[in-house]
Amino acid sequence: MTRLDLFGGVFLTTFGLFMIFVAIPMGTEDGMYYGLPPTFFPTLLASGLTLCAAGLTVQSVFRMMAGRTGDAVPISRWNLLMFALLVAVIFAGVVLLDIFGLVIGAPLLIATLMVILGDRSPLRIVLTSVLPVAAFYYLALHILHTPVP
Repeated sequence: MTRLDLFGGVFLTTFGLFMIFVAIPMGTEDGMYYGLPPTFFPTLLASGLTLCAAGLTVQSVFRMMAGRTGDAVPISRWNLLMFALLVAVIFAGVVLLDIFGLVIGAPLLIATLMVILGDRSPLRIVLTSVLPVAAFYYLALHILHTPVP
C-alpha cells in the first residue's frame, strides 16, 4: 500500500495545486457582493486537500525509506456494495440540496448517512444533523454576510 499511497498522494497534491492556482481562479469571477470573495471557500477546501495529500506523500516516503510496506487490504463485495450505496445516497443528497436548499437537504443527507452507517439513537441523529447546519447557516448569514441557498 505504500507505493499506492505515494502515487495517490502525489496525484492529489498535484490536483490540489492545479485547483488552487489554475482552475479556481479561472472558473470564478469577481463577486458583486460584500464579504468574502467567491474564490475563498473553494480555495480553502482545495488547500485542505492539498495539505492532506502532501502529508500522505511525506508519510509514504518515510515508510518506504524505513523499508516498511503495508499489507494490502482485500476489498470484499460487501465493501463495494456499501461504497456504491453511499455514493448513491450522497448523489441523492446533492440533488435534494439543489431542490430544497441547505436548510432541508443537508440535515436529511446527514441523518440518512448516520442511519446507513449504523447509528440508531434518534436524539443523536437529530442533534448531529440539525445543529451543524444551523450553526453554518447562522455563521454564513449573520457573521460572514454570505448568501446561502
